[in-house]
Amino acid sequence: MSLLRGWGVAGLLVAAALWLAPGQARAFPDEPYSLDEGNKAHTQRFHILGEVAVFGGKLEGDERSIVVSPLIEMRLQLAYSFIMQVLWGMSYVNLDVEDGDPQNAFRSGNPYVAFHYQGKKNQFSYRAGLGVTIPVATITSDLNDQNVQQSAYTLAAAVRGNTNFWIWDVHTVSVIIPIAFERRKPSGFLWGAYVDTGALIKIDNRSNRSSKTDFIMQMVGMMGYQATDWLRVGSRFSLVLIPKFRPANTQLAVEPYLRFGNDNAFGAIRLNINLDNPYGFSFDDRQVWGLRIGGGAAF
Repeated sequence: MSLLRGWGVAGLLVAAALWLAPGQARAFPDEPYSLDEGNKAHTQRFHILGEVAVFGGKLEGDERSIVVSPLIEMRLQLAYSFIMQVLWGMSYVNLDVEDGDPQNAFRSGNPYVAFHYQGKKNQFSYRAGLGVTIPVATITSDLNDQNVQQSAYTLAAAVRGNTNFWIWDVHTVSVIIPIAFERRKPSGFLWGAYVDTGALIKIDNRSNRSSKTDFIMQMVGMMGYQATDWLRVGSRFSLVLIPKFRPANTQLAVEPYLRFGNDNAFGAIRLNINLDNPYGFSFDDRQVWGLRIGGGAAF
């Protein structure tokens, strides 16, 4: 039943976006990656983006979980057709048990470095690349600390619908191939399709995945429109598959967003709504949602 409600919410958001799309549709700031399209001289080669994702709720018995997870992204246009991307996230979690002392942990995620080739033809733009993570995300050998530390990573991924899961996968090196297609119609409607596939390679048995190497596929659909000169509205739909990772082998989510500002500086609000297990439907008891507040600038 909760999954049906989730699909109903997704259908309503899709219908609203298709009906309301006006003249100058634009994507959420992280879509597309193109920093300087067209044939004019390059003026803005560097983008810096940041966000903080938060969640609070009861997930296990009387244990209240609070997570605050910042994420920083930088993009540098090396040439017209080549972009370098760096992503790095962190996570703070507080687990408050009614009959025990609260537990806290602050953990660093895996830095992710990728290089993209981009191109454009008529209404379509495309890009493909290769990325790899640096295995910084770890948990200690102390059994008393492992649960709260793993929770910091698990919840940081959950509040984002498990997208970019490789940032939060502990004791792992990941190799990712990102591919993206976008279209800007003359009417102004914009849509995009993004597929990231790759391998999660476990390098330590403290990882909570049972397989040495897991395949991952992340599929995202995006649509948006320009409501005013300073307000953009849209939504993203994501499905993350890790077939052999039984605790979270699939995760479906929808993420409406508001973006304030222009192409040089902006703020944004995103609400991640997990639609199915293991973290959805987000607003049922013991489930996970994510509020993401961010912004950025181009130079």
